[in-house]
Amino acid sequence: MVSKKTGRGIVSCGKSVILLLLFLTIALYPYNSIIDIQNGYDRLTVKFYKPFNIAYLHNFELKGKRSRRYVFDFKETKLACRGLTDKFHLNRPLLSIRASQYKRDVSRIVIESETSYDIKYYKADTKTLIITLPQGSSSKMDIKGLFSSLDSHKQADNAVIKQAQSDFKTAQNVPDAVKQSYFMKNKPVIKPKKHYRIVLDPGHGGHDSGALGGSNRSKMEKTAVLQIAKRVARYLKNMGFSVLMTRNSDRFIKLSHRTHFANKKHGDIFVSIHANAVPRRKWNVSHGIETYFLQVTRSARAKRVAARENSVVLNRKDRLSKNVILDAIYTGPKIVLSNKLALDVQRSILSHLRAKYKKIKDGGVRPAPFWVLVGAEMPAILIETGYITNPMERKRLFDPKYQDLMARGIAAGIARYLANREKEME
Repeated sequence: MVSKKTGRGIVSCGKSVILLLLFLTIALYPYNSIIDIQNGYDRLTVKFYKPFNIAYLHNFELKGKRSRRYVFDFKETKLACRGLTDKFHLNRPLLSIRASQYKRDVSRIVIESETSYDIKYYKADTKTLIITLPQGSSSKMDIKGLFSSLDSHKQADNAVIKQAQSDFKTAQNVPDAVKQSYFMKNKPVIKPKKHYRIVLDPGHGGHDSGALGGSNRSKMEKTAVLQIAKRVARYLKNMGFSVLMTRNSDRFIKLSHRTHFANKKHGDIFVSIHANAVPRRKWNVSHGIETYFLQVTRSARAKRVAARENSVVLNRKDRLSKNVILDAIYTGPKIVLSNKLALDVQRSILSHLRAKYKKIKDGGVRPAPFWVLVGAEMPAILIETGYITNPMERKRLFDPKYQDLMARGIAAGIARYLANREKEME
């Protein structure tokens, strides 16, 4: 009754079994459920059926003669199915990852390692918990496998399109607590104590117009994102940050040169600003704001977005070496920091825009292999500010008032992230 999908250490329950178990979970007892555990590079992703309260997590370390065991107990939580970690492929120093129903109302995950390491955990979204693993404890993908699906979004097959539509329908809105965040207009912006340098990257430029505005092809992505980036720069400077832009006019810059510029200027944060697009049949349906960080992904939707943004590079031979790309993508600590930055910026954008506008869709924070983020030596994210192919969002993306709120949200999110990082370092 349970189907297992192995490969890259993933074991999932069959859809019908999961749905049945989840229905019983809701009907019979008020517990949450762990529905999937994925072993990614240097990280363990635990997915829940309902929003997970971090207060229900208790973690501790058990020291043995030959190993260390890191235990995570999830209160009022059930395992949706057994065998979630049976086929994980692990490299040393990891010895095993196990999941079990420790008590009737407590699910337990145990990570066993030959050596001790600085284990961390954080929420990627309301239903997803990330637990860090030792660097190099999972196998790397080769470069062919990493980018094999990114040749062109136009070549996506029906399965990919259906998956993208499914991802869109299941995207969750920001919880009510976010509406009370520090980023609302009547709340002061939390600022860091130290001086930081922010590098803003307006996407595309010059002969590369980026996405076109659906039926209004005179509206170009390169124009909207440059206007938004200039507003972000102004707000950041008013907060006391040093701000650099990869371009401040309509000119083309190669993707690899953008992060090289950020590294050369010793930037502390790199933010690439873009606008999304979809095929004609989804112009009136697809909308929303999304924030990405560099990482491999199984999401067809994230791959499609990356394919479009990467097309300027992937349509010709790229000179970046395989090792450079893999090193950039598989730097564990930088992935964690970029994910945190993406979460702070996404939440801030949403809270600012929702204060004045209706139908602000949260497309979520997602991993994706964007070439423009490859090589960045600092936390780096890519913001899809909206769908330029959607009539409503296209109009907003060129509206100065909307751009201004968007820019405020991005700037406040960056400030909040840096302030939080300072607290963590104290």
